[in-house]
Amino acid sequence: MKMAGKILVLMALLIMTSSLKAQKEYRFYDYRLMGLRAGFSWATIDLQPAQSDVVGDFSYSGGMVFVFSQKKYVGVQIEALFTSRKWKETFDTYQAQTELSFVEIPLLTNINLGTGKMKYIINLGTYFAMRFDKKLTTNMPSSYEAYEALTSREERNSDFGLLIGGALRYFSSVGVFQLDARFAYGYQKMYSEDATGFRFSNMPTANVGIIYMINLKKDVQ
Repeated sequence: MKMAGKILVLMALLIMTSSLKAQKEYRFYDYRLMGLRAGFSWATIDLQPAQSDVVGDFSYSGGMVFVFSQKKYVGVQIEALFTSRKWKETFDTYQAQTELSFVEIPLLTNINLGTGKMKYIINLGTYFAMRFDKKLTTNMPSSYEAYEALTSREERNSDFGLLIGGALRYFSSVGVFQLDARFAYGYQKMYSEDATGFRFSNMPTANVGIIYMINLKKDVQ
């Protein structure tokens, strides 16, 4: 009888220890994070049939980030960003640079790996973007044969596509830091084929950013 009692006490202690350990580990998955993201992008555009030599260029991105997680391996990350996408074109001896500015809403599913304060994240999702500005600079004279076709292009006002990437997220005593890299491919053709002759005008973009967030859920250690 005494032996059975000791076994029951030992089993209870083991269950309590396991429960506390699991709760401590789970608390690093159950969180609400909000913060800021800043980064840079490399973008280009696939203009087919080709009318010039197109080269991608670097630009910036930045904005707000919100992360929601209640599951051990899955979370949601939504952002509101200002982004810029640039590319350069060469026509014989003349050059042109186009810069499009967007308000972009990425929606990502975080696949969380890791059991401590460091998380290894796989990001899969989509984005929607609204264009609000355009800048076109060129040294091409107005008498050149491609000038009118270049300056009369009208981009669509929106873009959407798929996102894939990865991140490192670290929970520290002063906040949550995240290093994020992603690739996006736009399914929207930026130019009308009837107006420009481009059958394809989709935009791929690569982006690297740093995110700083605070935890809105106060009971997370």
